[in-house]
Amino acid sequence: MPKTKLIEDQRAFSSTADALFFLVLISIATVIIMPSIMAERQYDAAAYTATQDFDTHLLSSLLNSNVDEFGYEITPLAITGITIPENSIVNDPINTMFRRQQHHRTFADMIAEDMVLTLAIDSNGTTRYINPIAQEHKEQTSAAIASYLDKRIGGRYEYNLQANWEPVEDYPLKSSISVGITPPYDAIRQSSRITLPLNTRTSRDELFVNINDSILEGVHNSSNTTKFSTYHEAFNNTIEGASTSTAELITDIVFPSEYLRSLIRQDQSTENVFISNPQDENEDPEMLVAAYMLNYSMNTTYGTSSMPAELNNSIISIIEKEIIERNQQSIATHLHNDMDQKINETVSQMINSTDTNTTKELRNVQVEEIYGKVNNGYVDITISIW
Repeated sequence: MPKTKLIEDQRAFSSTADALFFLVLISIATVIIMPSIMAERQYDAAAYTATQDFDTHLLSSLLNSNVDEFGYEITPLAITGITIPENSIVNDPINTMFRRQQHHRTFADMIAEDMVLTLAIDSNGTTRYINPIAQEHKEQTSAAIASYLDKRIGGRYEYNLQANWEPVEDYPLKSSISVGITPPYDAIRQSSRITLPLNTRTSRDELFVNINDSILEGVHNSSNTTKFSTYHEAFNNTIEGASTSTAELITDIVFPSEYLRSLIRQDQSTENVFISNPQDENEDPEMLVAAYMLNYSMNTTYGTSSMPAELNNSIISIIEKEIIERNQQSIATHLHNDMDQKINETVSQMINSTDTNTTKELRNVQVEEIYGKVNNGYVDITISIW
């Protein structure tokens, strides 16, 4: 067999040496520039941490800082063309009606007040305020917040502050504040909550009364038909109770029943207070504001009955009750649309349960969910900087 001759070719060795030399150069370069790369990342991390700390401090500082003076124009006077004489007893109808302080307030107080005063119905992209006399309150609140943030930030960051309140979750009646431009997705955010100054709140215990342990134990050994009817009725009553309580809260905010009753108490000569046409120049300015409030609440917002010619405790109670009923019906419908499917599933599970403790636990979860829908007595506030 002939011997095979190997052809000597050393070019491969040269290419390998070049590649190894190139890798050595890369390694040396990496060693040289690595500290710079690591330092840059450390600087970025330090800057991010510092920005987070600043954002946290900024929100806390804003909410707790005082504003010595805060005021806004009485909007309905401009709307109705009412002119109040300089010596009128109505120096500040808003403060008289709603008993709000306007001096030495914290920003947290101002934001909470704004959420309450400027509740609005959001429908098809349009906003309709429930309370017409404080629409400018939001503009002045936003301006005061922007002024404070501009001074504290000093142009170092862009910012956005967002505050939102929904008396009922996902319900069209809500209030919000937005100060600054829309933040990017990677903005640094800090959130907090403030409690609202509400006179009434939905009670968890009152909701559980509608489907208490006695009701569950009483039908535990009954037929599935009886259980189905009992459980459904109990949950329906729970929704009715939740919507009624929330309707009373909303009406207490937007309808000045106590102020209107105070007008009657001020008139010692008669139990009735006569309300003329709001355009009557000879009418007492306070009566004009009261008439405007009644007309707006009854017609513009709720579309209820016509304007009464006189004001007495009975009429005030009738109007107040009608507004509560309209709110209650609307809120109950919303809750049913949102929760009926889940309630049906819960009822089916409760019917199939053979253990009373399991049945009660299913009940607890469902009632807590209903309670959570209407127990929004706080404002969510988020500040973003970038």
